[in-house]
Amino acid sequence: MFNLIFFGPPGAGKGTQAKKISKLLNISHLSTGDILRSKIEQKDEIAIKLKQIMSSGKLVSDEILNEIVSQRLLSDSKKGFLLDGYPRTLDQSDFLNNFMSKNNLNFDFIFNIEIEFNTLKERILKRSIEEDREDDNLEVIQTRYKAYSETTKLVSNFYKENYPQIFHEINGEDKIDEITSKIQKILKKWSFSANICNFFTWLRPYKSCIHPHSFSYIIMARISGVNIPTNKKVHIALTYIFGIGNKIAKDICGEASVDLSKRVNELNDDELNKIRDLIDQNYSVEGDLRRKISMDIKRLNDLGCYRGLRHRKKLPVRGQRTHTNARTRKGKAVAIAGKKKVTKG
Repeated sequence: MFNLIFFGPPGAGKGTQAKKISKLLNISHLSTGDILRSKIEQKDEIAIKLKQIMSSGKLVSDEILNEIVSQRLLSDSKKGFLLDGYPRTLDQSDFLNNFMSKNNLNFDFIFNIEIEFNTLKERILKRSIEEDREDDNLEVIQTRYKAYSETTKLVSNFYKENYPQIFHEINGEDKIDEITSKIQKILKKWSFSANICNFFTWLRPYKSCIHPHSFSYIIMARISGVNIPTNKKVHIALTYIFGIGNKIAKDICGEASVDLSKRVNELNDDELNKIRDLIDQNYSVEGDLRRKISMDIKRLNDLGCYRGLRHRKKLPVRGQRTHTNARTRKGKAVAIAGKKKVTKG
């Protein structure tokens, strides 16, 4: 069972890939358009309201769309799903994340199919001629791409920053079969790792039958969605979880009555469960903490205060010396194609 999201600009081919991958994994392909059309056929109160909105040419509000999508997710969550065209806004992503958390659901993969605008333009105009589609003209393409850049692109960036372990960039300029092949390789690689992890977790009760040195490297301890290293001391291994530093890690060990000299592979199941419960109940870590940080930054941006402006420009916020550490804040420099190097005379 897998839960996936596909992002990408209009015309990048995410719909085509979503159909192929959902069929391959035997999971539900939840396209926003298909969900709305199937909802209208149900003829209930929401369906009547939805039909009036769509027939008038207005956009469906987040409130209605979120309710419809959540109903479908609940019905399809047991066998897995692939979201195509949702979430499109940060408000929708916030609702989706809260919904997933409340229902103990997780995302396994997030794919972002990227493509240059010029390539996209050529591809859609070619499709317009071949399929005689009037809505695929240059003006419409530019409008749709601008809307994507101002809304959905921000959402994909949010998931890229907050879920880096499961976020995968795919080059949309490759051929359709090549893109499908790349996605399949990522899925297979993860599936193999997950099966290994499940096997050795099952093997834990038989620890005494295996050489202890070998077992220390193969048993995996998963806490807050992170596989922490098993051959390290517990208070050191816990710092591999985003949001837990050295002091908090030692506090957790103290509350769980775990000796600081103990290593992860020496913990029993009761001690592991106690640590998990303490973290879940008392600390905001990983995705929850990343979301909080992201929303705090968004609030500062909306206020237009000094710190918000610094975040918007991707510059250090708290008065650090930009001459030497601006690159730390901005990230690794990216080469610009076609830019000529300045030669010294």
